[in-house]
Amino acid sequence: MPKFSLIYFKMRALAETPQLILNYANIPYSYEMAWDFFDAPWSEVKSSFLYNKLPALQIDSDKIIAQSGSIVRYLAKITNLIPSDDILAAEVDALFETSQELFFPLSPTVNFATGEAFKEKKEKIIKDFENRLPGFERELTKYDHGPFFFGDEVYYGDFGIFHNIDLVRLLDGDLLKQYPLMSKFMENFENLVGISEYLNARPKLVGVGTEPKLIINGVVKSTGIVDD
Repeated sequence: MPKFSLIYFKMRALAETPQLILNYANIPYSYEMAWDFFDAPWSEVKSSFLYNKLPALQIDSDKIIAQSGSIVRYLAKITNLIPSDDILAAEVDALFETSQELFFPLSPTVNFATGEAFKEKKEKIIKDFENRLPGFERELTKYDHGPFFFGDEVYYGDFGIFHNIDLVRLLDGDLLKQYPLMSKFMENFENLVGISEYLNARPKLVGVGTEPKLIINGVVKSTGIVDD
């Protein structure tokens, strides 16, 4: 297995699905803050970096994959999280694409918004998810009612959906009360070997809506793209 370094910032966002996959597959990796990896502020590096985007995945110190979706698909391939049937694989990819659509405004709101701006964005996000959840609940009935979106096997689309639902629960912990299949999906995913350990050990996101911070190795850090 190659040596992996995941390069990103202090937030629970686009690097989360790759980390869920890596931990589920029990693949070692390092998580590098951008300023440590580049030995310079991201603002000085961004214009010259591949597609001007993070996260990025460095492979064996000489190859770099940018764009979160490309990182996830690469990891899904090497960890057997893509079904062999082409049609099913396309359905899994459609689910993953749906999860990518949930990034904005959910992730910036959870990681950074405060005060009145947070309240306004939270209201819109909750309304959007209330419209989406019946569809997710329905999709979970297609393959013998789960436990995952495509039956007994978990695929990379499940990882993307879990991450975003996990984030929105920080805004409304009761959001899934009317959706027993989605609630069971989240519970089953959380109990996967490798996932439960990761969720218990990852940096804790606190102060959502007031003063968002991550507790990293016991040290409280402000969320953001610059070093404290």
